[in-house]
Amino acid sequence: MLQAAIRLNKNKNVFQAKKNDESGSIDWELVQRCRKGERKAQYELYQLYKDRVFNIAYRMANSQQDAEDITQMAFVRVFKKIDSFRGDSAFSSWVYRLTVNICINHFRREKRKKELVVHELSELATNLKILKTNEQTSKMKPFLEKAIRALPAGYRMIFVLYDIEGYKHEEIAEMMNISEGTSKSQLHKARKELKQYLEPYLAMYQSLA
Repeated sequence: MLQAAIRLNKNKNVFQAKKNDESGSIDWELVQRCRKGERKAQYELYQLYKDRVFNIAYRMANSQQDAEDITQMAFVRVFKKIDSFRGDSAFSSWVYRLTVNICINHFRREKRKKELVVHELSELATNLKILKTNEQTSKMKPFLEKAIRALPAGYRMIFVLYDIEGYKHEEIAEMMNISEGTSKSQLHKARKELKQYLEPYLAMYQSLA
């Protein structure tokens, strides 16, 4: 149940990214204008993607300040490397993957464990189908936060990339310099630990209902 429900959230994110591109919000003309260094075009692109880029950074960082720093670095990198975008994939996917790479490098440079702060936990809890009512969601939110923060760093990173951001194991393996088998194994363990952590609290609230 946990795996299927998380997959719903992943599919929603992937669909939204595709929808943004298909709607024409960002097109080749805007990319070309950015390549020419047009400030207005860069501003339009920034406004279009800043919230989503920040959300990705916020999920993988332990503070708003870190997320803001990563967001700034991401857009600097986007404008610096925009000539390398060839249109082989959705532009949004290119931007988000670049953001994830910056997050990973950020953690490696810090050389210490970072806690994940999951954005919009109420929506995530609903999509997971762990909590059936808004009241349960409100009461369980702190435990859900703790459950995700309690995951080992490697599990946590892969959980966010695969189940929340919608990346494939092949992509995660390349980004994190691990094998696909390791990615799959750590995702399985992350889901198992998350479920085990939450079950006692769920049982407690259900008995009181």
